[in-house]
Amino acid sequence: MSQENKYTLSASILAADFSNLSENIKNLKEFGCNEIHYDVMDGKFVDEISMGPVVLESIIKDINLPIDVHLMVDNPKKNIEQFSRLNVQTITFHYEATFEHISLIKLIKSKDIKVGIAINPSTDINKVFEFVHEIDRVLIMCVNPGFSGQKFDKKNLDKIKKIKDFLTLNNLSSRFEIGVDGGINISNIKDCYEAGANVFISGSSIFWNGDVKSNIMSLYSSMESKNE
Repeated sequence: MSQENKYTLSASILAADFSNLSENIKNLKEFGCNEIHYDVMDGKFVDEISMGPVVLESIIKDINLPIDVHLMVDNPKKNIEQFSRLNVQTITFHYEATFEHISLIKLIKSKDIKVGIAINPSTDINKVFEFVHEIDRVLIMCVNPGFSGQKFDKKNLDKIKKIKDFLTLNNLSSRFEIGVDGGINISNIKDCYEAGANVFISGSSIFWNGDVKSNIMSLYSSMESKNE
């Protein structure tokens, strides 16, 4: 999480214009983003197929922000070595994608990379409680993973509150990141923040019309607005 901010706005570049990807991402830091969110899909864990390490390697020279690699793949272990060579800061894998959570956490940590665990909307948040002492981030998927532009499911606000309460009870809140991903926009980002989230992953709401700077400002304004 940024030292200057209480929260992180992470730009999901899967929603960017791929015909001009480098141009789309080079000004994100100046416009107020704190992180790049890089989705990897294998067509197995989710139906879609997206970017792999080759694409990231080709654009990494244009990225001046920390990178979170979000592995929406079966057998995430096989992807760790390739991405660890690309100077990424966080690797997030899905709770549902493996039975070897502890060994995968240890592998990622051995590369001096932060660890995140993502959970799908149907997964009980309690399932990740046993890992919070070992990881850096829980990523709550607010839509079913694999498709950009889905609507936010408000039921996930309860998950945010539950993990926040658990972290507070265990004196872990100061170092831990609670991320939300899927349908994050100006109408719900404040609700997520007030529930306890501090990492906000947004793609469509940042890139949808090409006016990236204004879109980012609108997200910040919505999050920081006072209740009437």
